[in-house]
Amino acid sequence: MQQFAAQARNSSRPPIALFSFSTNTNEQRGYQQQHQQRNTSHTTNSTDRPPSLSTISSSKPPSLSTISSTRLDHKQQSSSFATFSSTQEEIPSISSNAHQFQQMITSRRTTADFHPVTQEPSDKDSLYNAITRAVECAIKITEPTTFHRILSPSTASKRLCDIAYEVTLQSLLDKKLSGIEACKSEAARKRDKWASIPAFVVATVSGMQKQTLSTVAEEDVYKERPFVPPVTIQQLEDYASACASIQNLLLSLHSEDIGSKWATGSVIRTPAFRDLVGCKDTDMVVGLIMIGWSKRTPRMRRRREIQGDVLRDVI
Repeated sequence: MQQFAAQARNSSRPPIALFSFSTNTNEQRGYQQQHQQRNTSHTTNSTDRPPSLSTISSSKPPSLSTISSTRLDHKQQSSSFATFSSTQEEIPSISSNAHQFQQMITSRRTTADFHPVTQEPSDKDSLYNAITRAVECAIKITEPTTFHRILSPSTASKRLCDIAYEVTLQSLLDKKLSGIEACKSEAARKRDKWASIPAFVVATVSGMQKQTLSTVAEEDVYKERPFVPPVTIQQLEDYASACASIQNLLLSLHSEDIGSKWATGSVIRTPAFRDLVGCKDTDMVVGLIMIGWSKRTPRMRRRREIQGDVLRDVI
């Protein structure tokens, strides 16, 4: 009777995965063996090319085997999916789709170390289409969030890098921790780093409190403005919805082996940045997402224990 009840629960449970995963054990083992063979001979170099995501139909998400040859560290990635294969039999009450979806979520890492921008049109098309699919995963029913896409190199990306330089330089000079030349050198280093990032996405949410002063002096456009938080319940809910949308976007990119970093530094709170994006006075910038193919997969650093700390039972 208990077995029949368990089968009934499993059969009535709707699928929750965002993409189509194979539930065939032989296919999973074959995928793992293919990755193990690649790991023995794969070396990363500047000539590696990512798969052309523009060839993937938007109505049919890429399978795990389709995206297995991208620029990520395959040894770490294959071990992640090997964990799924080894633990699948230990958790029979969870469907393979659900468990692999959960594995995909927990395997995502923030990365700031991207392969440099290339001039290949296929690379630009790949990111363009991947970002489009990610935004489709990100939008909510109320849709208070707007995403602004910036591909590199472009006029907008160059302007963004110049803004990063000016904001960093002014901040360092205000702190007076070192000389002018040292400050300029550090600001130039940041500009060069941002120039190597293949794509950016700026997430804004509308209907917030007024974010900027009515008039701003020309010399102050690179100064960080104070954070103006949501005030009403509706504004708070819209801000939370925007954050949830960004998380969906990051997971969609990760599903295609594309790295990302959600940044909320001083750059996004300057008039120069808001002018670049085209923000209205009541638009809040929730984050600047840096996107590209990761050179390496950062390690997970957990500071808190799950049971009893992050997760607490209320009895």
